Amino acid sequence: MAQPRSSTRPPQQMIRNVYDQLFHHGLSLSKLRDAIAAGRLLQSLDGGIGVPGRSLAWKLFLLKNVPLEPPPHEIPVPPLEALRAHRKRYSELLLEKMRAPDGSYDETFVVPGLTIPRKNAEQLTDLETNNPLSLHDENPWREWFAAVDLRKTIQQDVERTFPDIGYFRDDDVQQQLTNILFLYAVMHPDIEYRQGMHELLAPIYYAVDYDSIADDATASSDESVFREICSRTWIAADSWALFCAIMNDISKWYEWREPSTRGQVNFKPYMSPITLACNHIQNSLLKSVDPILHGVLQSSGIEPQIYGLRWLRLLFTREFSMNDAMILWDGLFASPIPISELVQWICVAMLIRIRTKLIPSDCSMQLTYLLRYPPSQAEDGALHHTILLLRQASSLEMSRTPSAGAIVMTENRNLLNIPLEVPDPPVQMRRRVRPPISSDFHGTSSGQGEHMRQSPSFQMGLPELIARGLMDRGESLGINKTVMNAVSELRRNLPELAASLVRTPSAISAPYAAYPLLDEQTTDDKHVSESESRIKMERAATELRAQNKRLGESITWILSVLQSKESSEAKDEDAARVLVQQKEALESLAYVRDILDGEVKEIDEHRLWGAEEYNKRLEGQTKQESREASVSQLRQRSMTTPTNEHPPSPLQREVRNFSLNSSGAPVFLRPTTSVPLHSSSMASKAIPMVSSTHNRSQSSTGAFTVKPITMQRTPLRLSSNNPFQRTPDAGGIPPAAVKSDQSPKVRSEVQQHDPLGVLK
Repeated sequence: MAQPRSSTRPPQQMIRNVYDQLFHHGLSLSKLRDAIAAGRLLQSLDGGIGVPGRSLAWKLFLLKNVPLEPPPHEIPVPPLEALRAHRKRYSELLLEKMRAPDGSYDETFVVPGLTIPRKNAEQLTDLETNNPLSLHDENPWREWFAAVDLRKTIQQDVERTFPDIGYFRDDDVQQQLTNILFLYAVMHPDIEYRQGMHELLAPIYYAVDYDSIADDATASSDESVFREICSRTWIAADSWALFCAIMNDISKWYEWREPSTRGQVNFKPYMSPITLACNHIQNSLLKSVDPILHGVLQSSGIEPQIYGLRWLRLLFTREFSMNDAMILWDGLFASPIPISELVQWICVAMLIRIRTKLIPSDCSMQLTYLLRYPPSQAEDGALHHTILLLRQASSLEMSRTPSAGAIVMTENRNLLNIPLEVPDPPVQMRRRVRPPISSDFHGTSSGQGEHMRQSPSFQMGLPELIARGLMDRGESLGINKTVMNAVSELRRNLPELAASLVRTPSAISAPYAAYPLLDEQTTDDKHVSESESRIKMERAATELRAQNKRLGESITWILSVLQSKESSEAKDEDAARVLVQQKEALESLAYVRDILDGEVKEIDEHRLWGAEEYNKRLEGQTKQESREASVSQLRQRSMTTPTNEHPPSPLQREVRNFSLNSSGAPVFLRPTTSVPLHSSSMASKAIPMVSSTHNRSQSSTGAFTVKPITMQRTPLRLSSNNPFQRTPDAGGIPPAAVKSDQSPKVRSEVQQHDPLGVLK
């Protein structure tokens, strides 16, 4: 454990002198409180943050051997029994909460006075529940991982603790601070760890370490008690005990969620205790002792939570230097008034101290003073300003009247040179008087208007005050003049600009005047970007699901390998193969962890599996791809190769419906099938065509036997006697002359089937 170097620690005799004054000089508790509050007992050597014996006084007033408060006239005794109990409890908790579910500890983990077992002798048998990758509700590793995340959060805040003090940059000191805050968080699950606790613990740890003494077994009995109280071995345990004692009183200010009330119905909205305390400070305590300052803060709209949250939670470690804050803590811990009550009156005294800065300022400057508290410096030989602040808070707590507030103001004038009179607002906050003009638009002179603008602020409301402040600040910086010039320029150019925007283009001057002025971006174009972003999101989600599926398959294989038990009758080769598979499974598990942590950008498929499993999957994937390729080739071949199953083309349907009448004239016959044809004008009428010689057989009546042609999907036959087709070798036969000697029967049949009037 890294401690301050021996040259920075005080001499042991100085710590011993404070120990004797606390426990061996016969001073009662009340006299010790007065001496510490007045700054007579605890004094710094060189003006630094270290004060010999400070941690001894804190242990006396914060750690008690008995639960009840001892009477003020009683002679105090060293709190040795309380220290021993806290040290034992700290060691037990640290040993319990820092143990992993498999029973192991970190190699650098050390507990004072205990031997740390590095391994658990028991063998884990139930891998279903006690497994880092198990999703069982009773899996202890889930709680362990949550604790690891909590330690990381605490470590981040501890590393930023008081960056200007080199002592807190030490790695061992940061580790001890993290352990203490982690134990407090796990022991108080309703509060857990909140930001700001590390700044409360850091001064405590430094004070205990500053007064630490090395153990010496050869010391006398009285000397042994002194060395045991200041033991350097138990710095972390003593710091944890003091931190818990302080948090017992102010932990309510770190509550951040409403406590569960079973069976109770609360109709009032929940307000956190820290919010109630801040409102009580400004609206009740400050109003009772300084109603004028309270009215100014209320009219400015200053919420007390803005400054009260940090003042109360950190106990003024941000408002004062660490040395001044620890001097304030000396009297705060020694006071018989509870810490949570006295701290609120300290806030009131701090507000009264800077009242002459808050009252004449605007809202922004008031916030600046409250968030960056102005430093105070006492005269030479006077009380320290934090000791004076503590005494003023005690007097205000006893007398809550405006006269008590006036006494505090007088003390600030006499000891800190803070004037009683509230100064006028700064010059730059006033509105500069403009040269007089004859009259304005309403007949009122500018001098009268200026007089009205310079009316007292208490006659205005909050919006008027804010507007006035903005105008004054803008005029002092020259912004108002620039804005007015820009407005004047805009007014001059506005008519011309409006005319250019609404002017209709003439048809003679502009070639595009005939087209209306429409929005160039259509409704469909407006949604293009949204569609593209939606497509990208869907693609990313699909890739993420595919990646999760691969990781799930890999983890399934890893679990199957790790859970497989080696049989006693297995051969040496099988046993070696199982060991190799388990080693590969662990390596794959580590690679999956890196992927989930975001350390891997492109996933290497080979590292998700073992060599044997990867070859199996690669072979199966190759077979699957070959099958898919063969199926795709068959589909492509079936699409490109013509078959008889395709419907006939229009030319084929026309040829099939072609025939000759008894006189040898070609006609189109209407098929008797019930299947409708696509071209009704060509397939349902008999039209006389050019005749030619035909070699088909004729019936005994001298006419062709006409049979109904059904819609059959047969190949097209090419004939040299068909006037509608060409032969490949001859290029087609020219049509012959049309014969006019058709039989009346055919002519009547043709006229009967001529709905479109083609023959007419």
